[in-house]
Amino acid sequence: MATPTLQATVSIKPGMRYLASDPTAPISTSELVVDRMVRDDLGMLHIVLLDLDAREISLYAEQFEAALDSGYLVPASETERAFA
Repeated sequence: MATPTLQATVSIKPGMRYLASDPTAPISTSELVVDRMVRDDLGMLHIVLLDLDAREISLYAEQFEAALDSGYLVPASETERAFA
């Protein structure tokens, strides 16, 4: 079974905020908040995010890590606020 690499490279906790950029609409950026992390029946780690409209977005940990590495998700600073 594959082991998620997220735990080794990224420290993530519920409540952390990220800004997500849409490559198809570069002017559009939305804020996402980590709601929870869960393991499914196969042991895969999922990161559940909430957007500003309280919609849930579930990503495999590897997808989340890839989005961080590629710059599609970036940590939000405390002073900036995104609007969806």
